[in-house]
Amino acid sequence: MTTIARSPESTESGSTLPELLVVGKVRRAHGIRGAFAVEALTDEPELMLGSGSVLFAADRDGNSTGEPPFHVVDGRPMNREWLVKVAGVDDRDSADSWRGRYLLAESSKLPAPGNDEVYIASLVGMRVAVLGEGEVGHVRDIYEAPQGFLLEVETNDGFPLVPWRPEIVDHVDESARLIVLKPLEGLL
Repeated sequence: MTTIARSPESTESGSTLPELLVVGKVRRAHGIRGAFAVEALTDEPELMLGSGSVLFAADRDGNSTGEPPFHVVDGRPMNREWLVKVAGVDDRDSADSWRGRYLLAESSKLPAPGNDEVYIASLVGMRVAVLGEGEVGHVRDIYEAPQGFLLEVETNDGFPLVPWRPEIVDHVDESARLIVLKPLEGLL
């Protein structure tokens, strides 16, 4: 089974911007001065979300919005998240409008994933199929639980959570953007 590397892979931006990686997800506004509480989606948060970093805006699906880059004025760990203050976002209301959006950084800043690894954010949007049954939906989001990662799969019947486990995930075809699951009764 392919393992998950915490530093996510590039998104398809369709612009002249450099190749970008999803490095964080804004969870909520923090304080009154426009800071974000960010879930780090990288093994190198101090490099990607720390003070002095350059970030790009992404929508809730992880796609670049094409907006100009912005600079991290202050970025530091805060409990299990990162507190990130960027230039140009100066109040709580502006910061709160970022809730659920992703933050991107240039791919050249991070090392490539290891063999048989896949970046977390590259899974978002991938199609999901079950062996012998065909496609059932696509990955809508990814959550980290104490037991491991959970894929939220959007199907015609709802949004089941699928554990990222070798007994469930058969393989990942990154070039086809497809995750193939083993057939398990009641999984989806």
